[in-house]
Amino acid sequence: MALLTNRNSILETLREHPEKARKLWIEAGHERASEEYIKEAKSKGIQFKVLPKEAFARRFKEGRSHICLERDEISYIDPDVLIRGIDAARSPFLCALDGVYDPQNLGNIVRSAACFDVEAVIIPRDRSCGITGTVTNIARGAVEHVKIVRVVNLARFIDEMKKRGIFCYALDERGKEPLWGIDLKGPVCLVFGGEDGLRRLTIERCDAVVKIPALEGFPSLNVATSFAVSAYEVKRQRRTSAHSP
Repeated sequence: MALLTNRNSILETLREHPEKARKLWIEAGHERASEEYIKEAKSKGIQFKVLPKEAFARRFKEGRSHICLERDEISYIDPDVLIRGIDAARSPFLCALDGVYDPQNLGNIVRSAACFDVEAVIIPRDRSCGITGTVTNIARGAVEHVKIVRVVNLARFIDEMKKRGIFCYALDERGKEPLWGIDLKGPVCLVFGGEDGLRRLTIERCDAVVKIPALEGFPSLNVATSFAVSAYEVKRQRRTSAHSP
């Protein structure tokens, strides 16, 4: 069972996936500030309960928003379902993460993915943080809008995507080609390394290694920042193409 304390995450779950919600808890004295959430819960038939301040603090030690939603754990999309559903003609935009262990980074990446219309975020089962309550709260409701796919072997899954016509580009500061020198308007998957960088096998499976040009003395970016910059570039190119005569 996951506990959501971020108000955006709570509201998105109630609206988009009420079947996953179990119970809404409100700290006494904050009923008026939580009227929208209570109304949404009632309309979806979800239980809610008001707890005295001391009892709420004991039960939800990490809660700072005076409201908490108990929900089912996030379910991942089956990798085979994603692969079968890939239609290169639609120019899907996917991303894959290799070794992102920090829930803060993963939460921010999922949030950016929702902002920039990324179809799916692909993570390895054994070399990644999963979609925890912390990730869900940091993502501020974005996990309800982005497909999260967990795969056993990321390198093999990259091979499968390439067979489906997806161009896979690894983001690494050692890349020769700048990201904006690549045509990103077609079907694409951007692949990012975490705190320890990309594994050699992952890099070898990609079509090319590209970089975000930065100052020579400070070439690397936090993975969540790198993802946001890269995702924006994809959207920029596609928007420019759509408005070209």
